Amino acid sequence: MSSNRKTGVLLVTHGSKLKEANWSMFPMVRELRRRLGNDRIAPCFMELGRPDIPTAVHKLIQRGCTHIFVHAFFLVPGQHLQKDIPRILREALKEHPDITFEIGNPMFTDPGLTDLVEQRLSHLLAGGESVG
Repeated sequence: MSSNRKTGVLLVTHGSKLKEANWSMFPMVRELRRRLGNDRIAPCFMELGRPDIPTAVHKLIQRGCTHIFVHAFFLVPGQHLQKDIPRILREALKEHPDITFEIGNPMFTDPGLTDLVEQRLSHLLAGGESVG
């Protein structure tokens, strides 16, 4: 890894026809920027929402990013994660061959997801109200 590399993060979700569903992404991005002390975290939508992936990529490039890490809110390594998002990124970076990218693992591979589901279910199964 080059010491000159400046990484930007794309937080990608599919997008929804319901604007309210898409708007829910922005508070998380603001909180992550605050917690990490980094403004190179950009929200985007694969489709059905704005900004789209190419727009967010170009914003990160304008902020000096030379590497893009994609954290996609997808549970499994399906079509979107394996083919659609890489294709969209390659197209967006066509005129920027010096910019690299990588895509993180789907969320089901993270043991923390199991912990989150366990917390929610244990509360419910113990007689509590449903959470989430």
